[in-house]
Amino acid sequence: MSEVFLGVIAVATLVMALIQVCLVVVGIIAVKRMQETLLRFEDAVKPVLAHVDDLVLDATTSVAAVRVQIDRVEQQAVQVLKRTDQAVKHVHDYLVAPAREGMALAAGARALFGAFREPLIRAFRSAIG
Repeated sequence: MSEVFLGVIAVATLVMALIQVCLVVVGIIAVKRMQETLLRFEDAVKPVLAHVDDLVLDATTSVAAVRVQIDRVEQQAVQVLKRTDQAVKHVHDYLVAPAREGMALAAGARALFGAFREPLIRAFRSAIG
């Protein structure tokens, strides 16, 4: 009987060994298929990634060009503001300041004539009358 049990144990061990070898072979096949699938996926994605790289490069170039244009616009705006300030200063110097001086002279003349008005009216009335 012990020989039968030993035979059963030997057969069971052989079956277990065959199952393990089959599992190892199936695992190797599965790994190879996964590797092939990943290689096909990588080959399929390469053109897309290259296109994305081109788009990123174009976007970077466009952003740099826009930045240059914005800097130019900013410089032009600063120049326009400086020129506007200069023009306002010139208008103030050539028009407003003399006008104020003229108004001050007119006010002085008005005050002068106001001061001499009463005596002039009396002198004029005494000369007529």
